[in-house]
Amino acid sequence: VAVMAFLLLALYFFFFPLFHPDLVNQIAFHPAPEPEDAEIYLKQFGPERLTIDNRISALFFKTAESNLVCIYSHGNADSMVYRAYKAEALRAAGLSVLMYDYSGYGKSLGKPSFNVVAEDGKAVYDYLINTMHYKPSQIVLYGESIGGGVSSEIARHGDSCALILDSTFLAPATWAKDRVAALHIFPEQLILAPSLSVEDLFPAYKHAVLVLKPGNDQVIPTTHSDRLFALAQGQKTLVTLPHSPHGIVDGSDFELYKSTLKAFVSQHLLAHH
Repeated sequence: VAVMAFLLLALYFFFFPLFHPDLVNQIAFHPAPEPEDAEIYLKQFGPERLTIDNRISALFFKTAESNLVCIYSHGNADSMVYRAYKAEALRAAGLSVLMYDYSGYGKSLGKPSFNVVAEDGKAVYDYLINTMHYKPSQIVLYGESIGGGVSSEIARHGDSCALILDSTFLAPATWAKDRVAALHIFPEQLILAPSLSVEDLFPAYKHAVLVLKPGNDQVIPTTHSDRLFALAQGQKTLVTLPHSPHGIVDGSDFELYKSTLKAFVSQHLLAHH
């Protein structure tokens, strides 16, 4: 009996996802290249091309309206280029935007993993502080889908003035357990490292929070957005984009999206800067 118990325990530990990072990362990340017509598409927005730490491809959308800047961490299976329209909406709301591709995405070098994308986000934050000379009190974090997890790691790395969560999860491990019942036998801290947990930011994170909930999300249950809104401690806003799928703003919701961003920035950020 003791031998059988030992074997079962050994098998349990052997199958910890944390002990198989290459497999987990291969399943989790789906890097997308930049589209071939990226420069033509981006021309209408006029961003500045940047390279951070000689490896991270980034776009800077500058506004003269304020000294606030937003770090936009995008979702999976996409390049930042596909989110330029959101950067333009953020700029119209009064924020400059620094948008970047994770390692292996777009033109960024390297290979993505949970640890690497977290380090990418921190490197972008450090670039804003050390090279572009922004203050933490001027930095807004925007996380879309898995980018919400990356933004949570940035928030643990350095201070900011606000957080925008768009189509994101409580934590990747929580989302994975929703989809794969067998994972419930493992503690969440032994599924992924770093955790990229958004819910664990609270109650410590006290700044303004905007939660954008797509009404037609087929990827992450919208109950995650509801729970994050309930956990948020500071000034907070929850807005549903009724026709929008995961990570994308449907055309019929775009005016609502823009007005929501403008109201959030005006009420909670510009009034203090």
